[in-house]
Amino acid sequence: MVVLAHVADVHLGARLRGMPHYPGAPDIDPVELAYAAFDAMVASVLNGRYDGVLLAGDLFDRGVPDSRALDAANDAFAAFDDAGLPVAMVLGNHDVESALPRHLRLPPGAWLAPADGARTVRWPDAGVAVHGRSIADPSEPDDLTDAYPAREKDFWNVGLLHTSLAGDRSKRVLAPTTVANLERIGYDYWALGHVHQRIADSARVAYAGSVHPSRRPELGPRGHLRVELLGQRTPQLTPIDTSPVVREKLIAQSGDDVADVFAQYPRATHNPIVVWTLDGPPSLLEAAREIASQHDGFAVASGK
Repeated sequence: MVVLAHVADVHLGARLRGMPHYPGAPDIDPVELAYAAFDAMVASVLNGRYDGVLLAGDLFDRGVPDSRALDAANDAFAAFDDAGLPVAMVLGNHDVESALPRHLRLPPGAWLAPADGARTVRWPDAGVAVHGRSIADPSEPDDLTDAYPAREKDFWNVGLLHTSLAGDRSKRVLAPTTVANLERIGYDYWALGHVHQRIADSARVAYAGSVHPSRRPELGPRGHLRVELLGQRTPQLTPIDTSPVVREKLIAQSGDDVADVFAQYPRATHNPIVVWTLDGPPSLLEAAREIASQHDGFAVASGK
């Protein structure tokens, strides 16, 4: 069995937007917690008995010439290399709009796919061939999958691509393609980036979602996917939740509704801070915050 970590849309340098600050709310630093989410993901991968790491684009956030973001990325690559974990990555549209990727210090075990055509890196110890192509145009209009190599015999074949697919889940259509096109190539798994939700459109094509919820609509746990490849079976995908902050929508019309939602929320083993965005009467906001203060690690943001 081969086990891979599928990571995407890290957006190093981004801050968590719209975090609530009011008396009694948990202490939420939108910059520090974004970096904490990245650190938690890296630690989870290092301790998770993986055979390799797939980075499906948007490692950096656009327009953030932040030395801290670059240092965090370089430290992570060094840690993976020290642990004997090979890394394959493609650049996404945010990476293309950032100056930071060109300053990465990639160790020998890390491979960055070129943007002038799809290429392949082989991990003989794991028996994996990763095929990838970086984005060159932040508004790439073409389907890039036609140029991907044929599957290689006696290897697990993995495709790495930053794409919007049909575009209905993203504000930006990027390198559009279809699940049918991807499956036609015959790889064992496609690790996609760009869409910030965990979605498996087929047994062999999936988005890992983002590492942290930088934007309001990004609901639910965040982290990466554990991909297990075994025999002729379809890949086994397991979400690994590591973000210290989770966003949820609070649909309520009364204080009783709020209390019920909080009481029933399934807390994760790593106990993230849960930020609820109120979907209900604005007059309920203060009451919701008062109820939240009675539950450790809960905060309520306005729906505006």
